[in-house]
Amino acid sequence: MNASKLVLVVVLISVAQSTIAQLYLDDRSQHRFAQTYVGLNSLIIPSQGRYTWNQTEHSFPVTSIPRFTIGGLHFWGKLDFNMNIALGFIGDDDIDGSTKLKYAPGGDLSARFYPWRMEFGKIRPYGGLSLSQMVFGIETDELGERKDVFLTTSTVTGLAYAFNGNQINLEMLWTPLNDREFYSDRSTQYDLKLPQLFFSLGFVKYFDTTIKNEKEKLNGRTAELEKKLCKNGKLNSLSIGVAPSWAYFLTSPEYSSVERQSVPRHDADFVWEFGVGYLLHNQGMHFGIKYRDYTSGRESFGLDHLMRRTSIAFEGFKFLWDYNGFVPFIGPSISYERWAVGEFEFNEQVGNTIRTSFVSPGVIFGWDIVASPLETWILRTNLRYYPFQKVRDLEGKKSRVDQFEFNFIEVVLYPGRMVRISKAKAKNL
Repeated sequence: MNASKLVLVVVLISVAQSTIAQLYLDDRSQHRFAQTYVGLNSLIIPSQGRYTWNQTEHSFPVTSIPRFTIGGLHFWGKLDFNMNIALGFIGDDDIDGSTKLKYAPGGDLSARFYPWRMEFGKIRPYGGLSLSQMVFGIETDELGERKDVFLTTSTVTGLAYAFNGNQINLEMLWTPLNDREFYSDRSTQYDLKLPQLFFSLGFVKYFDTTIKNEKEKLNGRTAELEKKLCKNGKLNSLSIGVAPSWAYFLTSPEYSSVERQSVPRHDADFVWEFGVGYLLHNQGMHFGIKYRDYTSGRESFGLDHLMRRTSIAFEGFKFLWDYNGFVPFIGPSISYERWAVGEFEFNEQVGNTIRTSFVSPGVIFGWDIVASPLETWILRTNLRYYPFQKVRDLEGKKSRVDQFEFNFIEVVLYPGRMVRISKAKAKNL
């Protein structure tokens, strides 16, 4: 497990300190709209699929992938969004003594729908969809390594059982489209069949940080305090945000030279996102600056193609409505982009680094989970789309590198609110 994943796991597990009841069973209020959870699961993959090496077909080995999961049960126990992060690999990776299999079904994003809402002590079926990342590669002592990243979409069916703030999930995932292309050397392409059937057994623990606000809303205290603070703009605030995110190449360079044709397509890469901004409470608007910096590397038997992207985006969005604390938003995102493209032959750079800079218009949309207008921190989901991005590639032509970005959970802090709301509450004690 790399350092960034370890930090994420430690931070998020430390948040989940108290078990809770299923609060939405008593009332469908906004403070009971969503419950967050963290936990662990194991993705179990039977031997299946097919790949070729040295003109011999092989099946993928039986594999187990331990994963960290974070998610939220929304709409009072009916809809579940979650993200899984792979923590390791358990399986046989040896092919013929001098060749190793690089096989790592990675993280995914899933949505589950419960026809009957989740309740303690009852088994509940569910169905949904999962978007996942799968890494497949071959590493040899003689030729080096080729590794590709495939995005797959799977159906999800399962059973869940919840008890005392915990939940056990047993599910099956099926990937209907599993045909891909791979290279056995820099010029020989063949058809690859990825595994299609996956099983998962997981355990999660729920926690809640919003129900404490319900009493003050019901007795009118929240509305009264909001009205007083709004008069002087004291609910406006600086914001600070951080989020684990994924950047997807909707398009990427395609090369005409024989050797470069075998370089895997740039597809998706993990990136940390950092931001500062300012919230205008009365206007229901937010303006800010976001920073992302990541390197996408794709290797084909010693030929390594790297693309580095640095983005500073100026963006603003408008909150559209508030449905029991589910607050969607949309707005423009204008990004200053700096790209660098380079090629390496067995770790030695070939040619010069090619740099491109430009301004890219895009759109940001997503939603906040806001249990109270007096929240001093919230959880936000951001999606961004930047069309028509072009960079100069290694063959000297312009190539599209359109980007779609998704971060499942951004933690957003409002320092100004923390101070002002705390002072206002203290004066009324």
